[in-house]
Amino acid sequence: MDIKIFPRKIVCLSGIMVLLLACRKDDAPPPPVPTGPVTQQETNNWILDSMRYYYLWNDALPARADTQLTALNFFHSLKKTTDSFSQMLDANNISGTVQKDILHAYGFSYAVISMDGVPQPLGLIKFVIPGSASELNGLHRGDYFTRINGKLLTAYNAAALENELMKADNGTVTKAVVNNTSVTEQEEVFVENKLLLENPLYAKKIWSMGNKKIGYIFYNYFDDYFDDNLLSAFTGFKNNNVNELIIDLRYNPGGSLTAAAVLSALTAPNITAKSVFIKYSGNNKIGNQSASFESLLSVPSSGKYISFSSLAAGRLSLKRVFVITTSVSASSSEVVVNNLKPYTQVVTIGERTYGKDKAAVIIKDMRTPQRITWMLYPITYLLSNAAGQGNYPTGITPDYPLNELNTQPLLPIGDSTDPLIARAIQIIDGGGRLANTSFATTTTRSYYDSRKKVSDGSVVIIPH
Repeated sequence: MDIKIFPRKIVCLSGIMVLLLACRKDDAPPPPVPTGPVTQQETNNWILDSMRYYYLWNDALPARADTQLTALNFFHSLKKTTDSFSQMLDANNISGTVQKDILHAYGFSYAVISMDGVPQPLGLIKFVIPGSASELNGLHRGDYFTRINGKLLTAYNAAALENELMKADNGTVTKAVVNNTSVTEQEEVFVENKLLLENPLYAKKIWSMGNKKIGYIFYNYFDDYFDDNLLSAFTGFKNNNVNELIIDLRYNPGGSLTAAAVLSALTAPNITAKSVFIKYSGNNKIGNQSASFESLLSVPSSGKYISFSSLAAGRLSLKRVFVITTSVSASSSEVVVNNLKPYTQVVTIGERTYGKDKAAVIIKDMRTPQRITWMLYPITYLLSNAAGQGNYPTGITPDYPLNELNTQPLLPIGDSTDPLIARAIQIIDGGGRLANTSFATTTTRSYYDSRKKVSDGSVVIIPH
């Protein structure tokens, strides 16, 4: 039976950012647009048709599928059992199908941890958006808390309590002080559910050490709308003769691939506009392709264009770069780590990354009138760098493993004595002195991380 390909447009998502792609197939003219109410079978046939062409594992699609299932159930019935990344959204009900994250709702992210000798699990504030109500009301990185909305936090109810908080307009977090093995509850901090936008470049610093000038940035999300901020930071580094660089991606779940290309081009030597930044391989219908730095810079998801030639003012051309990662560093963060390797030495410090070496495209029905309101983004590609190196489905192992949670209290973002930053500085200093480590160390176990939900949903997309 011939497969009919209905007109559709491919839309790229990278995290929550969207790129429009031009996608053309030299098939026969599309069939006439159906009339009358859209049936479940029509919707599901459209889903199946799309998956047969774009899905990375299209050869594993079931020979027979129950087209009377609801659209979501039908889509999930088609996916490979090990595929947790392919998703489907209803364009008419985005708010009902896309989960907000607590950082951009309440202005903070946290983990639920246990520490040696402490008799109960604790909430640990890992990051607070500067100027948010949470910060103004008294929450700071490194604070402990025991309750959300008055309910005692445990190792098992963290996700449920967060969901309750996300459904509400506001709530409270009960701060606590830890003294050796005792926990003393303190005041309740009022927090408010309000959409928060962020400039993801939170810190840029320069430290001097002998003949070394060390540049540092903390980058929390890849958003190409702020590429000019990246360029400005690197221009400052270049003007100050920075010759070592630390890129802190410890909480970065991914985002725009254009921004990842910009950051990489600003960092490594011997990159030209035509240099390959990324390679990707698809199924027997999609094939293998690659994208240069120039081509990726030409399709910013924000629509805010920055040319490759304009990056010259900030390009450092370093022989090595230090990248800080944790288990929530995903998607475009991992692309930066992996895809810089053909051009410079990459030294990683922290934890094994999330493990997303795959990409998806978003498929929409572009007929007039539109019949199907669902948007698909099936996994379509496996990713690799210019040297053909990829294959990190279980994450990228750090060169220097180090868990930041084992050092308490957490220090401010960009503090040179932070254990992960201090380790990089020690290596730069020739393995000599380690920055002040007078703070306590402990064995810490993390039960829950609110940032992981964002990493779970983040998807790298490569435009055609």
